[in-house]
Amino acid sequence: MSKDKNRESRTPEDIKNFAKLVETAKGLIEAKTPVFQRNTLIRCAGRDLGLLLNETAIFGILGKARREIEGTHDGYLPDKKIKVPKTKWLWEDLISEGNVSLVVALPKVGKSSLIGAFLGAMSRGNSEYLGKQITSKAKPIYILGTDQPITDWAEILIPVGLMKKTAEDEVELVHPLKRLWTMDRPITLTEESIEQIHNLAVEEPNSIFVLDAFASLISGLGLDENHVDAVEPVRMLCEALAGTGATIVLLHHASGTNSNERAVKASRGTKALPALASNIINLSWLLPDDKTDNRIAVTTQGRSSKPVDMVIEQTDRAVWRNLGSSAEINEELKLEKVESKLNDRQNLVLTLVNSLTPHWPIDSLNVSKQLADEFSNQHGKVSALSTLNQLYKKGLIKKRSFCTENRGKVAGFYPRSWATCHSISDENFECLQNYFKKTDI
Repeated sequence: MSKDKNRESRTPEDIKNFAKLVETAKGLIEAKTPVFQRNTLIRCAGRDLGLLLNETAIFGILGKARREIEGTHDGYLPDKKIKVPKTKWLWEDLISEGNVSLVVALPKVGKSSLIGAFLGAMSRGNSEYLGKQITSKAKPIYILGTDQPITDWAEILIPVGLMKKTAEDEVELVHPLKRLWTMDRPITLTEESIEQIHNLAVEEPNSIFVLDAFASLISGLGLDENHVDAVEPVRMLCEALAGTGATIVLLHHASGTNSNERAVKASRGTKALPALASNIINLSWLLPDDKTDNRIAVTTQGRSSKPVDMVIEQTDRAVWRNLGSSAEINEELKLEKVESKLNDRQNLVLTLVNSLTPHWPIDSLNVSKQLADEFSNQHGKVSALSTLNQLYKKGLIKKRSFCTENRGKVAGFYPRSWATCHSISDENFECLQNYFKKTDI
């Protein structure tokens, strides 16, 4: 039956009863009734009205009630002290403590592997990972990993030190990983499961709960992830864990058409999910059309974080390296295209400059001597200088003028990967003059 026909079949009594149940739900939320009791109480209230409610209907009622509550606030009043909690980062500008961080990526990009690598680094006491500071010691970790089987989790958790092999076909969890649910031993966000997780959070305050992934954790509840009500189980979990200091890292699949968009837009389904998170981390292929390129762009959007822009690469399962910012990588890609169009002489000179011993630049006279076969005529030095300047103007090498005792101002050229020649000290400058003398320049 279509939704329109369902609407037509609703009687005034049905609408009246639904409104009563929404009011019941609002009362339970405002009274801070434990979240894992609300579904049962609403189900009982429905039974009293002659209605049999399934999980989908109950989450819809709770969602409607919460939206009505959130729509009416007295706001802050003047002359009242307002406490503003300071954001504390577990992983600088990526994962904030005590909040919800949403990690969005297409399947198989590596979101589980990246979070596993971070948790392993934190558990080992590392002070940073991928150039981002880790500000916390090891914390109890619970992984609700229903999206993957145990074999996949073993491939991630063994390299990062949160699981170890005990036999050829056996593994065991390693501290501080306290619990792992998998595709073969799943968990969904029912009221019973939320109560179980709440009890674990009370026993182990300040724990980290990794939810992988949103769709699989609400599977079987009859919820449509494109509808705002689909977020209700996660809202209930957040409310249940409030006051325990728990940190939630929620993994979610990106929309295929929006995966390279900003973090909020990349998230698949209802936009109520990214609205729930304090920080959103988006992982996307740097060059989506190049199936051989494994570099991943990491960007963030958050309420209290500085936007992150870095490119990472998984060199082995759960082993990552930071390649720099996407702006730097994109600039390098442009230069690679420029390099591909160089003539033979330009390629020859570029190869020579890129082979220099750090951190001594080279001038046109020295280039003409080292490449004597190419610059053999009487204008060799002038031709070499012209070629060097061509490469410099294309951005393929760097240039700095130096004052020498014998020759006055001399242009020195060096690889674009060097940074030290930008601010050479007097001592280094004198060494440079000696270098010119030694090479009979």
